[in-house]
Amino acid sequence: MKNILIAVVTALILSSCNTTDEVVDIPVEYSSLKMQPEQDSIFMNANNESRQLALTGLIVNTTEKTITNTGMMTDARYTIRTSDTVFQSVDVSKAQWISSNSAVAAVTNGLVIGKSSGYANISARIGNASTKAIVVNVRADDTAPGISIDPPVAMLIFENSTTISGIVQKQAVLSVSEPNSGFSNQSVVYGSNGAFSVTVTGLNQGIRVITARARHATNVALYTERSKTVAYFAPNTPEANGIVGNWLGTTLGKNFNFSISHSIIPTRYDISGKMDIQFEGVGLIRDIDLIGVLNYNGMISASLSKSYQGFTVSGKFSGYFKSAGTGEGEYSAQVTKTGWPKVSFNDSWTAVKLP
Repeated sequence: MKNILIAVVTALILSSCNTTDEVVDIPVEYSSLKMQPEQDSIFMNANNESRQLALTGLIVNTTEKTITNTGMMTDARYTIRTSDTVFQSVDVSKAQWISSNSAVAAVTNGLVIGKSSGYANISARIGNASTKAIVVNVRADDTAPGISIDPPVAMLIFENSTTISGIVQKQAVLSVSEPNSGFSNQSVVYGSNGAFSVTVTGLNQGIRVITARARHATNVALYTERSKTVAYFAPNTPEANGIVGNWLGTTLGKNFNFSISHSIIPTRYDISGKMDIQFEGVGLIRDIDLIGVLNYNGMISASLSKSYQGFTVSGKFSGYFKSAGTGEGEYSAQVTKTGWPKVSFNDSWTAVKLP
């Protein structure tokens, strides 16, 4: 995003006779760093298995251009500052890489090497910017493979299919099944980093447990299981309609109200409500409109918006319902006004249905 600020240093009294330009490049600093692939944990073998991590950085490129107009009686100088916010790849050798336990997992220039069984946190830092830590789970060859499931691990859906995804240790044999509906995939393909995603189809209505099993490549007795629970009810059935009504949400200690109602589209439900958000430097803005839908796949897609005393609030509200009575998710919002810097805010939320 490009912001332009013009600051007048000296008033121009007479029309200029000469103009000179002076351009100054302000040093670039990373405001944030992310590890790639972006994930919470990875599984590795203890026999010096290696995994290369990459970095991306968020930078604010700022350039100042000072223009001097020289007149007969006075000079005028004004500065134009231009800022561009961009993501870019980062040279891993420029970062300081940190392992919380080098005896378990060592790291050099983003190359992680599994040493011995255990856990280690891997992170990287450049200046004041640092990444979130990735948890490295290192396992010996003669132990059950590791596997993790992406959230949500419990949710309400309105169609007979859903997706289960996660990370599995390499060399493992991965299977996904849901016995009640007869779904079974005994040889799931996963990526070089262990990432997998399987669409489970043909679900029967009711509470269904989908199981992902990571089995040792040669010893079938060694395996690890993780599961995802879905409550599948077709739209407009009594069980699905249990979500319709008034809800009380909570975020950062503040409560907000919203309602869920039937949509004109049979496979969806509508969401509407109001939120209050405290923006740093701006203050509390009340009654921000929350409008959106609960889709057939159980995920919320909603927006935040309000115009207030010259300010414009916009944002996204997302999440899911774990049952007909509880929900959770996250939201992000920004407030802008001509002549003011943009202010952003984000947080998570939880909600319960009111009696």
